[in-house]
Amino acid sequence: MPEGVVPLTDRPAPPTARPARRVRPWPVLLTLLGVFAAAAAEPHLPGAADYIRSLGIVPSWALWAGAALGIAAVLASAARSVTHGAARTAVLVLGWTASVLLLWAAVGIVFDGFRAFFYVTGIPAGDFATVDWPGFLTRAVAFAATALLARSTLAFQRRSGTGCDRCGLLPGDREKSSPWLGYAAFGLAFVYPAVKYYWWAGGGIGRPDDYPEGFPVMETMLLVGGGVLSLALVSSWGLIYPSWVPFLARRKVPRLLLVACGWGLSAALLLQGLIPVFAAVNHLLGGPELPFDAASANSWVILAVYGGWSLFGAALLGATRDYQRRTRAVCTLCGS
Repeated sequence: MPEGVVPLTDRPAPPTARPARRVRPWPVLLTLLGVFAAAAAEPHLPGAADYIRSLGIVPSWALWAGAALGIAAVLASAARSVTHGAARTAVLVLGWTASVLLLWAAVGIVFDGFRAFFYVTGIPAGDFATVDWPGFLTRAVAFAATALLARSTLAFQRRSGTGCDRCGLLPGDREKSSPWLGYAAFGLAFVYPAVKYYWWAGGGIGRPDDYPEGFPVMETMLLVGGGVLSLALVSSWGLIYPSWVPFLARRKVPRLLLVACGWGLSAALLLQGLIPVFAAVNHLLGGPELPFDAASANSWVILAVYGGWSLFGAALLGATRDYQRRTRAVCTLCGS
């Protein structure tokens, strides 16, 4: 054998020999059991002021069905034999169906957060400072279960799919980019504030009778924050702070900061924006009448506001996933 050549049997194993990472099922299962506990305890806890279910947005069975299907999906995905074919498809259907049902049950948590803010700070807000604490607890646990179950289902989907067991990517996936998602999110960030600016300027179409005359400060903050975040996810801003940022210019942007902001704002926007959709589905399934009149003159406001939130959230979610994939560390399993 030539000098300097190491025999194949003596060479170290390549990085691809490292075992794939698996998501532990216990945190997901415990959270799903917590959903059952919160739902069972809610009617017996003091301080109830149910302003969500009374609108007919969430059916009573969604929470229980989502938790039950979620437990079944987690237990089935833990079986090493369920990796392909009809069994894999069934686990994915169970997991994603349960995630949607739990997300449906968590609708209203953004309202809960705002109400709790006004309650704690004491800022005058009338009835909006009243918090349904038992319902808030149930929706918070349901939302946590949604996030954990979706992560577990996605991990199983990667593990049993054709991509890398660890990162889920195929060769060349890292180089793929969809910058249009960030630019679309930037444009959609203007929709909701535009309605408020129109009313502030004196516009009367769809304007509530008790609408305050002040400048829409919160909506402007959402526009600026959401717009900057959307562009940062698809530009150099998301990697290096630009020169006009005080004290941080030319420094590296923490990746986790943009990922956390992107996921958090996307979740809030989708939870709010999907309210009319969930209400309509509940009505079609035999639930109460819609909490809004789809044929009224205000229907365009509902479409613009809630539709704008939904599309903004979806575009921002896609841009965040794209940024997360492009900036992630090199996979130790496949090298992507």
